[in-house]
Amino acid sequence: MPLFRSTLKTEKKAFLIWAVSLTVTLLLFLFMYPSILKEKEAYEKILAVYPKEVLEAFAIELDTLLSFHGYLGYVYGYLLLALGIYSMRLGLTAIGKEISRNTSEFLFTKPVKRSRVLLEKGLAAFFLMVLLTFFLLLAALFMENLYAEERNPGITFLIVFSAFFLQMLFYSLGLLMGIMKRKVRFFSSSAISVVSSFYILSMVSQVLQKDYLRFAAPFRYFDVSEIMRSASYDKVFLLFTLILTSFLLLLSFAALNRKALSAG
Repeated sequence: MPLFRSTLKTEKKAFLIWAVSLTVTLLLFLFMYPSILKEKEAYEKILAVYPKEVLEAFAIELDTLLSFHGYLGYVYGYLLLALGIYSMRLGLTAIGKEISRNTSEFLFTKPVKRSRVLLEKGLAAFFLMVLLTFFLLLAALFMENLYAEERNPGITFLIVFSAFFLQMLFYSLGLLMGIMKRKVRFFSSSAISVVSSFYILSMVSQVLQKDYLRFAAPFRYFDVSEIMRSASYDKVFLLFTLILTSFLLLLSFAALNRKALSAG
């Protein structure tokens, strides 16, 4: 699988930067958890000043926030934004980079089917996203062992692993955009703008509390409060995520097979 290996080699440096940065960030935030518990009354007074809509937008519930898993979910909500940007960038560059650099003709005229090219690149991205989620899971489990009043590794796993489903969704969206667009000039900025838009939409849907808006807000598909209550994902949104991701991937395969080589 030469394309699988070459993709891993190409993405190795960027992956290490993202993995180290996000893992260290998560550890630093979780190290603050004991000090937050000690200042419980102070936080209650501070949060009491903020309007209800602001707290809802940032999904802040004091009782949840002052538990280890609630605090983990709150912190992880911001890491999800970065993970979404990383995975969408992976999708945009998978084929989009070849098109932008005018190397797609050379790649697609090799004795390898286009579907095989997309499959190997997709498997490499899948491996990187799983590995990144695994590093974050190890960090979260380590901190839970240190600070959690009641340890429940299953809940920690569900909270952290929810990022993988969102990464796959944004990867598939980025992949389709990279194939459909004639040329993507700025991969990172494109990923940031799209993912940030969905993040803002998620905040708006949190405030409005409209069920139908939640389907358009990926960052609300795996609600931490629901995970803590039921020790499982919301089956409707889990299924919706898997169907939407599969649909986008199928569209990507179809779009690539129809794409004229001269379009690169």
